[in-house]
Amino acid sequence: MITTKQAKTILSTMRAAVAALHEVWAKCREVELALGHDLDGLEGVIQDMAAGLDDPESIDVAYVRDAINAQADELVAEADACPGCGERNVDNLVWQKDGAHVKCATCGKRYAPQSK
Repeated sequence: MITTKQAKTILSTMRAAVAALHEVWAKCREVELALGHDLDGLEGVIQDMAAGLDDPESIDVAYVRDAINAQADELVAEADACPGCGERNVDNLVWQKDGAHVKCATCGKRYAPQSK
């Protein structure tokens, strides 16, 4: 059980943490808008992190790390994004039979990514 003195000591830190989570949430929305892609699992991860503020010991760090990495795995490197529209979602960038080119399902541009 946390004492009143401890609560007063950590209250400002907890408020700062909540404010930081709201900033992270807003930045995630900016990323989604920029990509034109809903990062489905990300909202749940942020909610789980926020819930952990009530009980920091309950935060499963491995789960948070794995969930964020899974979202990142859906995107190609910025250098390999479609030069036509900036698409980075691997589901929308289809390798062509020649093995050297990718066709963007979003804008139709065919290009050779910098890396394979």
